[in-house]
Amino acid sequence: MSSLDSLPSEVDLLIENGTIVPMGEDGTIISDGVLAVDRGIIAAVGPKDALAGRTTGRITIDARQKAVLPGLIDTHHHFLQNYLKGCRDDLAFVDWIAQVSSPLISMAVRDYLAGNYELQLQATRLGCAEALRSGITTIVNMEWATPPELVDVYEQAGIRVVHCLYLTDVDRWNSPGMLLPLDATLGLAEQLIHRCRASKGGRVTFRYGPACENSASPDLLRLVRRLADEHQVGIHLHIAESKFGWDNIHSLHGQTPVHYLHELGVLGPDVLGAHCIWVSDADIRLLQESRTAVSYNPECHMKLSLGTAPVTKMLDAGVTVSLGTDTCAVNDNMDLFEAMRVGAFLQKHSTMDPAALPAYSALRMATTAGARALGMADRIGSLEAGKRADIIIVDLAGIHMRPINNVVNNLVYCASAARDVETVIVDGRLLVQNGQLLVWDERRVLAEAEATMRQRFSPAGRG
Repeated sequence: MSSLDSLPSEVDLLIENGTIVPMGEDGTIISDGVLAVDRGIIAAVGPKDALAGRTTGRITIDARQKAVLPGLIDTHHHFLQNYLKGCRDDLAFVDWIAQVSSPLISMAVRDYLAGNYELQLQATRLGCAEALRSGITTIVNMEWATPPELVDVYEQAGIRVVHCLYLTDVDRWNSPGMLLPLDATLGLAEQLIHRCRASKGGRVTFRYGPACENSASPDLLRLVRRLADEHQVGIHLHIAESKFGWDNIHSLHGQTPVHYLHELGVLGPDVLGAHCIWVSDADIRLLQESRTAVSYNPECHMKLSLGTAPVTKMLDAGVTVSLGTDTCAVNDNMDLFEAMRVGAFLQKHSTMDPAALPAYSALRMATTAGARALGMADRIGSLEAGKRADIIIVDLAGIHMRPINNVVNNLVYCASAARDVETVIVDGRLLVQNGQLLVWDERRVLAEAEATMRQRFSPAGRG
């Protein structure tokens, strides 16, 4: 809680009467709390009795029978593939790449080279809208061939984004259409770095996105490391996602993917690795020693039968593990509450330990750990005075949520983003209120995205 002496007599926004889950280190829950926001910053948070009469709000929200949480942080997603919801659920990973992912990506690359950005812009608008409605206030969006104009869409939405540009120079999947020429990709990366740095409120940041250890040559991986250091931006890539990828790296280099990346000098505290399923105990030690963070995407892992990431071992070793929804083509929604639930259950099941990954740890993955994984823990991820006001309010009144025996357990195991996220605030700005998107007409966003889909896609859901 801030010093009450410095609290203004009037603040921009006051949230009262809610059950506040600050996600602090001590796990304290404030059962009848008040949270004050001023100029985009959390000015104070604490019990109602301590703050009563200290300030008023230009806008006041009554959060009675509601939980007030930090905005959720989704550390791995691909907005472009939101077009592919429900398209296939019967393909092995390599076949899924060939039949589902590759055709859409190849279409986006062709469009970019032709100067046609509509497909990406519509997908990004649709993705931002669904993310916000799901209580996601920060998202890592990893995409192929994205024009700087996408940052305009992020700014219009008001969401916080880490934008990652794929880089690849190896056609490991026999899909040459996915490869944007490397010189064009590197030039585009330079443009995106400058555009992201000029984003409103600094809410959009950039990371290099070498696709994975299999789709980028050793020379490209070394180049990405050098450029990331030079430009002081991070790196995001898929690591040890599949048995196919593990076998390939081991066959070519006699190493595990993690050890291979370590030997190339790629790993580090500015690196976020998605998946990390096929990792050994020695690999986990390398991740911890290099302070490389991990994004756990349990629903993707299950739908594509990729395996189970040893998350409990990573956490025990001190690796920062965050949570992602991945693409809607291998998850079919952006419900991070569901990802918490499924992710916790999957760890309990795979370890045969019901105490594995308890609810508070799962919620931490979607909040504070996500902030740490992105190097933003000083700004977001918890409700503390001085941090950016990225906040969500979740309805606790529904019959599926009650009775409440433990508010964190109920949130993780009972909540549904589509039903229960009522209010979303980023940088102190109301973006969703009473379950309604404020920044755009949601029906129009959907109608325009679906019109694009009908125009460009075959009945099979791809170009």
